[in-house]
Amino acid sequence: MQQEDYRKLYKSINKSWADSVSIYKNLVAENINKDTVVLEAGCGFSNLFKNEYQRAKKVIGVDVNKEFLELNPLLKEKIVANLESMPQVKDKSIDLIISSWVLEHLKNPKEIFKEFSRVLKEGGKVIFLTPNALNYVVILNRLIPASLRNLIAKRMNKDLVTDPMPAFYKANSWSRIKSLASDNGFQIEEFILNGDPTYIAISKLFFFFGVALEAILSLPFLKNFRVHIICVLKSV
Repeated sequence: MQQEDYRKLYKSINKSWADSVSIYKNLVAENINKDTVVLEAGCGFSNLFKNEYQRAKKVIGVDVNKEFLELNPLLKEKIVANLESMPQVKDKSIDLIISSWVLEHLKNPKEIFKEFSRVLKEGGKVIFLTPNALNYVVILNRLIPASLRNLIAKRMNKDLVTDPMPAFYKANSWSRIKSLASDNGFQIEEFILNGDPTYIAISKLFFFFGVALEAILSLPFLKNFRVHIICVLKSV
């Protein structure tokens, strides 16, 4: 069984559960209309929002990798830049910034949140999906050598490889996000911690062990240790 098969199985066990990408996609979709100028931070070549972007007024992609940008067919404007400095983007010109699987790679999140604040219009939003640094999967991922992580990833999903970019996890907890938001004129509109037992599902035994761990992490005093953070910040 592959990771997506285990996700379907978990959904049949926990019918109220939704995977984190679906939650993130729904939040983004709710905030895009014909007047929305979107900036996807660290967009790469993803086509996750193919349908949603068709509704937007304009979609700008920012990434440090020019080759990835060139492979992305959904962007009206492509900017090669580090997120710490996006001089090509005018002050207060963006309605919505979205970012998935990027915050964990930020070496200087203070500077990046400051730049997000600069380019966002008042009332604009930042929506992101990122791992939770306090979760056991993330802790193990930081301890296990990259070669072994790749072997595990291949076992779970034949098309999956581990992210080659270095991860620093400097903006990957409730306390860090709360501080970064407060320091840069954002209020936290929504903060979701979501579980997923399939990250250790290298076999059915490990999958059900993961399911048991998720049941434990569903306890109110342990919810801060779930694997994913989905957050909506509003510029005020």
